[in-house]
Parts: sequence; structure tokens; C-alpha cells
Amino acid sequence: MEMAFTAQKHVRQVVATLEKTYPGRGTALEFKDPWQLLTATILSAQCTDVMVNKVTPRLFAAYPSVCALGHADILAVEAIVKPTGFFHNKAKAIIAESLELCEKWGGTVTPEMDFLTGLPGVGRKTANVVLAHAFGKQAVVVDTHVKRLTYRIGLSESLVPEKVEQDIMAAVAESHWNSLCDALIAHGRSTCNARRPDCDACTITGLCPKNGVPEAKVPR
Repeated sequence: MEMAFTAQKHVRQVVATLEKTYPGRGTALEFKDPWQLLTATILSAQCTDVMVNKVTPRLFAAYPSVCALGHADILAVEAIVKPTGFFHNKAKAIIAESLELCEKWGGTVTPEMDFLTGLPGVGRKTANVVLAHAFGKQAVVVDTHVKRLTYRIGLSESLVPEKVEQDIMAAVAESHWNSLCDALIAHGRSTCNARRPDCDACTITGLCPKNGVPEAKVPR
């Protein structure tokens, strides 16, 4: 029997509390320019940021420019990115996006959603990471933590990333998109994990309907 979904009634208070609890801003991925962040974000799929940060210095030392990586030998790139997992697909993807940037756009990353998602292998999540953290634009990054927590907290009944993104954009003021997503990611890593969320240590436990959390104490 499925549990009923309870929508969040105190969105502003939840957002403010999470932002206060996790004041740190930005991505843990290390980069020097938008192309490097784009490439690192592709490599981060189903891989820790820590591992990506170990791999990218070697990758960018070997291929210091968009065109260098775009024209790289795929086997050589695979050997470098192998520790990030799914290295066949990832090597293919970062070479493809780099090649298109090199040959079609003069190596320049344009800070627009349509431009970014038009590149090979780049979806909305990756594009939003680049917009938010390389260009300072307000964007909603829906990773696994954000998707899980927005449902639990009651900000979105959907688990489809595109719908979650739309629901957050509708419920939360644009000026808070980046800070909220950063806070949700930090909260998901430190407190509200997938299997055993630590509700006793949670700063919004009194406001959270705890959707999908079995035997949770739900606020009345």
C-alpha cells in the first residue's frame, strides 16, 4: 500500500532553515573554466566528486584545451577516466562535446540551456550545474539527493527530474534556487540519506512530512 503524499506548507521556512544549516555554496568539483566544469560534471555521473577531482588534473594536463580533447584518441582518454566508472561512454561523451565546441563554436561555452543541452551527451542536470557554478546563474540542479529530498520534504510529488525541476521553480523564489539545491545536496549527504535518514538530527524535522519514510514521526 502506497503512502499518501503530503505537500509542504511552509516552503519559505524550510528553504531558509536549510540555507542557514548549510551556508556553503558551490560545487565540490574542481575546475578553471566552464568547459572544464562541463567535462567534470559528465564524468561525475554515478561517481564521487572526490574521484573526479583525482582524475581531472591528469585529464586536463594531457588535453589542456577544448580542441585537444576533441581530437584525442579515445583509448588514451578511456585509460585516464577509467576510475570514474562507465569509462567507455564517458570518454566518448567528453570527446564528443569537446569536438563540437571546438569545430562549431570556437571552443566557447555559451551560458544558455538550449546551447548546453544541444551538445552531445549533455542533459539538463549537467547544463544546470554549469549555469549555476561556472556562470553564476540561478538554476535548479536535480541530482539524486535533490530528487529524493524534494519528495520527502513535500516540494514535489514527482521523481522525474524534469518535473522536480519545474516544481521547485514554481514553489521557490528564483533567488534561492542555487542555495537551496546546494543545501539539499549537502543535507542528503550528511543527514537525509536514502535508507536511514537521521530525522533526529535534522533541522527541518518539525516541518517535514517525511514522505516515503517508513515509521517516521510526521509533524502535525
